[in-house]
Amino acid sequence: MPPWLLSVLPILLALSACATPPETAPDTAPPPNILLIVLDDLGYNDLGANGNPNTPTPNLDALAAEGILYTRHYADATCSVARAALMTGTFPASHGFRPNHLGLSAGTPTIATMLQDKGYRTQHIGKWHIVSATLDQSPSHSGFDNWYGFLHNNELGGPSRDGVRYRRPTYIDPWLRDNQSPLEQQSGHLTDILTDRAIDFLDQQKDQGRPWFLNLWYYAPHAPIQPADSYREKYPATREGKYHALIDQLDANIGRVMAALDKNGEADNTLVIVLSDNGGTNIETDNNYPFVGEKTTLTEGGIRTPMFMRWPGHIEPDAVSNELVSILDIFPTIAQASSATPPADLVGRSLLDPERGASPDLYWEYSNSGAHQYSMLSSDGRWRLVSFYGWRALIDLDADPSGKADVMSQHPEIAAQMTESYMQWRMAMRNVTVDYESLNDRGGAILSGDDMQRSPGYSGFTFAIGVTPSTDREGTPEVIAEQAGRWRLQTSGQKGLRLEVLDQIIEAPALPAGQCSDVVVSSQFNFSPSQSKGNVSAIDLYINGVRAATVTKKMPALMTSGYANPTYIGMNPGGGDVFQGKLTRPLILNERVVPDKDGGQIGNGISGVPSICRAN
Repeated sequence: MPPWLLSVLPILLALSACATPPETAPDTAPPPNILLIVLDDLGYNDLGANGNPNTPTPNLDALAAEGILYTRHYADATCSVARAALMTGTFPASHGFRPNHLGLSAGTPTIATMLQDKGYRTQHIGKWHIVSATLDQSPSHSGFDNWYGFLHNNELGGPSRDGVRYRRPTYIDPWLRDNQSPLEQQSGHLTDILTDRAIDFLDQQKDQGRPWFLNLWYYAPHAPIQPADSYREKYPATREGKYHALIDQLDANIGRVMAALDKNGEADNTLVIVLSDNGGTNIETDNNYPFVGEKTTLTEGGIRTPMFMRWPGHIEPDAVSNELVSILDIFPTIAQASSATPPADLVGRSLLDPERGASPDLYWEYSNSGAHQYSMLSSDGRWRLVSFYGWRALIDLDADPSGKADVMSQHPEIAAQMTESYMQWRMAMRNVTVDYESLNDRGGAILSGDDMQRSPGYSGFTFAIGVTPSTDREGTPEVIAEQAGRWRLQTSGQKGLRLEVLDQIIEAPALPAGQCSDVVVSSQFNFSPSQSKGNVSAIDLYINGVRAATVTKKMPALMTSGYANPTYIGMNPGGGDVFQGKLTRPLILNERVVPDKDGGQIGNGISGVPSICRAN
């Protein structure tokens, strides 16, 4: 055990001894307002209440002391997946986030849609960044009456010239949106601007007689480290000094929000939840001490983040808990506080429920069909399994809370059990459930729902179907599947298969007539507004488990239209080009599958796709 860890263990044990569970709210209490504050890249060691006397967070520390501070809160390793988990209360991988996707499908239940149904006024302010969202995946489409802020970081620098390449983000005179309006440049510092807007919202809600939900997602202390001059001048001219200045400014602004709550007489009837989306970067300072790792790594330092709640009269002050909790617990907690009805598929538990039981096993996964990393944390909080691009480790967090020591050689059976649990989990996460409307007895159908996962063109996608061509086929086109504006798979007799995905076309040999062939279309589209040179697409067409054709393209066009269009099976959207043979019900996965030699370790090889023909 490292010597420095010996000095930390007594602190962690003391936190455990001080744990005080919150009390539940009486059923007769009026519905509370909900203020959910998300901080961006704030590490565990960036919060003074977590034991760091050198970080300038007096307002955050005071707020934590007025409620319950959780020392074992787990979020995610990057911004977007954490936000998807927070808003949906489900594992991000079940929505195709590993970690990137265009956004949430229309109709996805969120905290905001639940509270809207309960009669809350819902307002989002600040960063959205549930990946590379467009206006079709904005907060307006996720349950918010109004929103003000930016869809992703790079919008802060101004509009893109081509929809792909953006300027660098900035805090100074940022570009922001008011609801669905175009970006407009604002004057001032981003943190101050967002706070001003939040206070305006709070003032407008005073004496309205209607509960409200304010989703206040700051950008600070995310890079670039750009504090206002008035704060920068208070600290040394070093990287750490600038970082502390930015945190100081963030903390002061949160103090302003709390003062507005007090002024309006809403403090006692407002549940305040504050958390960070992922660990710090460890660039300017040791953000995540005493834990190993940083943002983007699925380690203690990368995903264990500050979190606390305040609700006067319902949560005892000066409470500290080292209970294992996660970002997935926020949705059910808000549901219980508001007496709203949550979706049935939430993963977490309400932290207001005294009979909530233990946390479920927690899983994290990042994959783009080539590079892959994952982590699993056992429900008792003791064991963490980590796989980082082929390197694997098992951590005993009871023995080493920092998450550094690998004990896999001492406990291979535990590593094997956790690996099996992870594989079962990831196989379940990749299945996409859609609405299926049968049109005829030959397999003709219409698929709808879960638009972002049912459509190729961003992140991973796989479509598998059993195809039995007619023995009387002609040379005219017959559609196997088509989604207008997105993709089309057809056969033309002996001319073979033709696959069109957006602006790319690949062809393969004809299928044998009168017998079922497993046909699999699989693709991966990678896009980044900040690193456009890495934008690439890969499309594969498999026949009976063998890759028959493939195409890769750099800098593919990002096409965001047509996602909501239904997918027609056995005909085109107009009812023509009817397939004359028989088709099975298709299977859709939210990841790309690859040849077995490239995907054996994580089960994303083509042989992991069950034979549709044999199953029908």
